[in-house]
Amino acid sequence: MSSALRVTHEDGVTLLVLDAPEKRNPLTEALMHAYAAAIEEIRRDARVRAVVLASNGPAFSAGGDMGMLEEQLTWEPEKNRRQMGRFYRAYLTGLTLDVPAIAAIEGDAIGAGLTLTLSYDIRIASESARLGFTFLNLGLHPGMGTTHLLPLLVGDARAAELVFTGKLISGSDAASIGLVNQALAAKTVRETAMTMAREIAAKPGQAMRLAKRALTRRKLEGLEAALDYEAMAQASGFASAEMRAMIEAWRKR
Repeated sequence: MSSALRVTHEDGVTLLVLDAPEKRNPLTEALMHAYAAAIEEIRRDARVRAVVLASNGPAFSAGGDMGMLEEQLTWEPEKNRRQMGRFYRAYLTGLTLDVPAIAAIEGDAIGAGLTLTLSYDIRIASESARLGFTFLNLGLHPGMGTTHLLPLLVGDARAAELVFTGKLISGSDAASIGLVNQALAAKTVRETAMTMAREIAAKPGQAMRLAKRALTRRKLEGLEAALDYEAMAQASGFASAEMRAMIEAWRKR
């Protein structure tokens, strides 16, 4: 297991913690493998009745690893297409869980770091956390199912606004538009999520699993087509002069 992911089990609840606070918990290649493996272990463990995803440090996740993005600027489009499809499918494995899953967003969640939480059933955020789908700010098409999962949560118009502007909104504003379920004081977010998970874990397991599958079905329908398109569009972005200029500007900040 990667040192950037901590996994603990208690009373039927599995807690996954992103644990690279000094780097703002980026979604790296190493974390991808560890995260997908952890989800697979949970799927096979009948004792798990609920899952919580949290983080250590001031940020939930700053999104994609910038070093990896810079390297990908040198790749051929087809290699980027394959890589992004593999990368995002691994981070969306939470959608395969047949138990309820809660994301405790205790700090800033940016780009793919925020999209990761869309694969969870319930999101609880810090009131002061900054949340944003900032892909286009780097000249990159949204990925990891953003264009499919986000409209299901907030509707087409809100999704368009968040994607096109790339703006950051507070946890409180995210709650007002349905992007997150609740916005609370940062110090209470994880324990609130854990309390909810324990309450869920105490309910009848078979009925809960069936309800989870029913509620997840709409997210899965059309997702593969969206991921294929996003991977193709992102590969095009990596080949563009616009993205190269945006990454160079970021590097000089």
